[in-house]
Amino acid sequence: MSATLDRFLNSRFAACLTHASLAAMTVAYFAALLYLPFWIAFVPGVILAHRIGTLLHEYMHGIPFRRYRDNHAVVTLFDGGMLMFGTLEMFRVSHLLHHRWLNNEPDSAREKSDTLGRRTTDVIAGLQLVQYLARFPGAIRGAQPQVRRKRLLISAMLSVATIWAWTAVGRPDVAWKMIIITLATMLVPVSLRSAIEHHDAPGHPHFANEYRVWIPLFNLNRHIHHHEDPTIPWYRLQWRTERPLSRSHYVSHWIHVYVKRDFVLMRAMDASDAAPRTARPGSRDGSGL
Repeated sequence: MSATLDRFLNSRFAACLTHASLAAMTVAYFAALLYLPFWIAFVPGVILAHRIGTLLHEYMHGIPFRRYRDNHAVVTLFDGGMLMFGTLEMFRVSHLLHHRWLNNEPDSAREKSDTLGRRTTDVIAGLQLVQYLARFPGAIRGAQPQVRRKRLLISAMLSVATIWAWTAVGRPDVAWKMIIITLATMLVPVSLRSAIEHHDAPGHPHFANEYRVWIPLFNLNRHIHHHEDPTIPWYRLQWRTERPLSRSHYVSHWIHVYVKRDFVLMRAMDASDAAPRTARPGSRDGSGL
């Protein structure tokens, strides 16, 4: 990396990379839905939706803007505009708690059974979509205190308004296409990633996996460094292992975790695993709770 590029990536102007990437991904996403037949737009739409979520993950950690409330406003806007109905606010909280209690969450342990019914239940429970839909009523009632109900309700109302707006301009098809793509994104790539990032064979020495991907993921696959310091922006994440998992593991890990069930949650992260914080001056610590 040249000295000039290194200085830029460590400057306050580097956050423009995140803002510009999010804008470009969003424009491409809606262009695909507006101008391509859905059978062609579906796969690119899922890929783009997944990467939009990856970029929003930066805002959840309070990285691009100095004030967390500005980052949170971006998350809320996309929560509503992408027809997530507040589930992105739920993910924001669960993800930040995941960082706080990495691999040591109170509900991380579960009994395993070889019965067909239990195996089926485990597979269904492993789907991110099912998890958030199941928790949504409780979040509205205030059962999850860290979830900001005001934000959740604003996002839900924005989603309803977005559907109305697309219908009013004569393109109700865009709304149902967005819903289908959102569901598919949560069912497939998000669930696959949740399996590979923190599960492996018993006795694995690390607390997270690094893995190669077919399509760039804004470096989130450099996952160990991200957990060492969640205030590091995506364009400064580095590999921490000599041999990251191959691309095929992106699918095979999910099978090992939820079908074969011979992979387990990796060891808990402790204080010695954390790297010194090197975020730009004035940034938040990434907690956001």
